[in-house]
Amino acid sequence: MEELKLKVGGMHCGSCEALVKDDVGEIAGVKSVEASHKDGLVTVKYEGRLDAEKVRKAIKALGYTVKD
Repeated sequence: MEELKLKVGGMHCGSCEALVKDDVGEIAGVKSVEASHKDGLVTVKYEGRLDAEKVRKAIKALGYTVKD
């Protein structure tokens, strides 16, 4: 299983984490998503190919920032 870690700004609570988990979790290939507002980190575990740009766009569409 592969892993993508992204620094994400703007998450302030558990509800923010849940929104990110739900939206990113629906992207093809994603097996699990962990989000931490305290660490400002989103970890995506996936198998096969993953369009990392789709992950970034999904997070940005929720109003958060993604720092590479």
